[in-house]
Amino acid sequence: MHIFYNNSKVAYQKVGQGQTLVLLHGFCEDSTMWADFVPLLSKKYTILTIDLSGFGNSDLLKDTSIDGMADAVLAVLSAENTNSCALIGHSMGGYVGLSIAQKAPQILIGLGLFHSHPYKDSPSKTENRLKTIGFIERHGIAPFAGHFVRNLFPPKFVDNNKLFIEELIHKTSMHHSDAVIAASHAMIDRSDRTDVLTNLACPTLFIVGTLDNAIATEHSLNQLSLPSIASVHILENIGHMGMFEAPMETLEIIVDFIDFCNLFTLEPSKS
Repeated sequence: MHIFYNNSKVAYQKVGQGQTLVLLHGFCEDSTMWADFVPLLSKKYTILTIDLSGFGNSDLLKDTSIDGMADAVLAVLSAENTNSCALIGHSMGGYVGLSIAQKAPQILIGLGLFHSHPYKDSPSKTENRLKTIGFIERHGIAPFAGHFVRNLFPPKFVDNNKLFIEELIHKTSMHHSDAVIAASHAMIDRSDRTDVLTNLACPTLFIVGTLDNAIATEHSLNQLSLPSIASVHILENIGHMGMFEAPMETLEIIVDFIDFCNLFTLEPSKS
């Protein structure tokens, strides 16, 4: 399925029935990263998985910023007449989710930050992203993919899942360099959204990996006290890819969170 937003194709998949759950992928990923979750989640919910700008089957947007990606997601929700949803974003997808929470908080019954956070990049993180951009401009995406993918997982997981890692490296190497570069700039330029998370009226889900090399530990931990209603899950010995490293545990966490959000939205009618 797809829509055209500002003359750019935005690809997405919709399956299931019930409360809508939007799943957003991270950097150098696409919506197929949720493939193992969708069949189970769609038994209870309507699942929307969306390819962000330039990834999967989506075109590179004219506005490649995090806010531009959020606008494209909101366009999909509008096309699907979705006025209420829970949203879970992995890594960069969490940044997009926070932008949506700022632009249209009224549509969210819950926001999940799956290995993500609301803070701007540190100077060192920005420097690393600029180095990545320069490397890809000179050498393309393929030489970058191997180091990038392996760094998302703890070494023990990499050693024990060599075929899976090689398959993921191959898939990552197939992304367009322009999309990866644009997404890198988008993350560098994104706004701090601490206030958005602090003032969010709906429940927030945090899934944190203790061995996450992609997110600074202080970012992962400092955010936990920001929202007024939070479900916090700190996964021991898990890196940046909990949906692959601990699939059943993270799936159960998501189901419990959505069920809680549904109950939470009913509370005002009881008073």
